[in-house]
Amino acid sequence: MEKEKIKIYHVLTDRNIGGAGRWLLNYLRYCDRATFDVRVVLPADSLLCAVVEQLEIPVIRMEQMADRSYDKAALQPLKVLFQTDKPFVVHTHASLTARMAAKKAGVPHIFHTKHCMETVSGNPLKKAAKRVVNHRFSETIIAVSQAVRHSMIAGGTDPKQIVTVYNGITPLSPLTPEEKAKILAEYGVPQGNKAVGIVARLEEVKDHMTFLRAAERVCNARADVTCLIVGTGSQMDALQAEVKMMQKTDRILFTGFVSEVERLEAALDVAVITSKQEALCLSLIESMSAGVPAVGTDSGGVSEVVRHGENGYLVPVGDDAALAERIQDILIDRARYDSMSKKAMAWTREHFSAEQMARKIEKLYMEAGR
Repeated sequence: MEKEKIKIYHVLTDRNIGGAGRWLLNYLRYCDRATFDVRVVLPADSLLCAVVEQLEIPVIRMEQMADRSYDKAALQPLKVLFQTDKPFVVHTHASLTARMAAKKAGVPHIFHTKHCMETVSGNPLKKAAKRVVNHRFSETIIAVSQAVRHSMIAGGTDPKQIVTVYNGITPLSPLTPEEKAKILAEYGVPQGNKAVGIVARLEEVKDHMTFLRAAERVCNARADVTCLIVGTGSQMDALQAEVKMMQKTDRILFTGFVSEVERLEAALDVAVITSKQEALCLSLIESMSAGVPAVGTDSGGVSEVVRHGENGYLVPVGDDAALAERIQDILIDRARYDSMSKKAMAWTREHFSAEQMARKIEKLYMEAGR
């Protein structure tokens, strides 16, 4: 008789494919389908629905689910779903409603992954409330980096509930110079130019203005560098206006949304992140897995990815002069570049593998049943 699989429900409220969505997709690609019956609950109009279904994972499209953590309208439908299907684990991503519904439905184990830095309140009552809510509606909380773990503890969460499991990726293959040149040409990078790029949502927290000021410095110092801003967001118009004022529209290019962004991440010569706060930064990890050295702001979990002086450099948040200097340090010295490239590839492949992440998550599922 075939052994019954362990039923796991992942619940994600995002309508777009952000960091939590990419985490989920990376997990699903490597989940143990022989042991676990994994299903995903999403808003009916989420962009993730079709992508998850392409992986041949069942999707429950919920019309009542809104793109927010607490959603009263979804509470009863989720409770009924869990009572009917009886999952062994409900694993949520931001959805407090799903955790509450799972608790009401008597689901044996409730997991929650924290994908961003915790907002820390100085109010002791708010911290106490956070601790109570997490104890009541979560058994295990997974932090995607040590920085996230520390921020959660500072925010009031019981450290005994938190397990750190790094985000994992499918490592990108290094590209030949010819392959790089072909990909970069698609985005307007002239033949022979070095590409320095930031792959991130165009939002305030990512601090693209610091990247622009550093890019202006680098472009003024070197004629063979093109800077790429990859992605979309609410800051697009303001950033494009800034580049126009700099008179650098031919040197600092906006790609907009890129569907197969991994190709471009692997084609960069230097990968950059300038966030004011960053849980870990998947785009940096992906570029580095292809041998691209990185420069990142020393914010949150970036220092867990970038080993200063080994596979890239860390700079203070908002310091465009230091950022520009470090980008040029990497580009100017071929021996240094090659050394950092090898170490970037080795470090990310050792510590940030999606397959490794999936095994650690599933080990936690199995341990919950003991």
